[in-house]
Amino acid sequence: MKIRLSILFILLLLLTGCSSKSNFYQLHPKSTQQLNTTHSKRGTVVGIADVEVAGYLTKSEIVTRMNAGHLNVHETDLWAGSLNKNIQSVLKHNIATLLPKYTFLAHPWEEPIDDKYRIYVTIDRFDGSQNGSVTLQGRWSLVNKEENHLLYGESFVYSQKGEKTLEGIVNTQSRLLEKLSKRIARKIRMYL
Repeated sequence: MKIRLSILFILLLLLTGCSSKSNFYQLHPKSTQQLNTTHSKRGTVVGIADVEVAGYLTKSEIVTRMNAGHLNVHETDLWAGSLNKNIQSVLKHNIATLLPKYTFLAHPWEEPIDDKYRIYVTIDRFDGSQNGSVTLQGRWSLVNKEENHLLYGESFVYSQKGEKTLEGIVNTQSRLLEKLSKRIARKIRMYL
């Protein structure tokens, strides 16, 4: 009986020693300008479709790159929610701040509003390395939904070096999303 209690006690100690505290991270808009939240005076409605991300980015764990073919999954460092929804939200905020005369909605939205134009974004790579370098790579397009017509589309690759910590990598990822937002905003001005 004493042996069983001793084994149970050791197992209990091992289990409590194995548990670890998780850290949660979230991408964030870099612009600090306050948005007017009323939509009544805004013009054209532009929807932002669900962002598609590469399979390795669908995990809740943050992934960093050791080298071209070796990824590191951080088991206790997690995204606070889904990464693709976080990217969509940051893009919406950044672009809406840059183009206040338009109404930007993240798909799906609850209101019975039909968007004439829609932005599609696909992310093929979005990770940082041990030296703090971060790469954002993918493609985006602007579509006239009513006419089923592609107005503009392009591939993109943005790289930037930041701090080597995970927090630094996430901040750099947010800065790269700001660059992408500025590019999209410039093209919207040209085509709409």
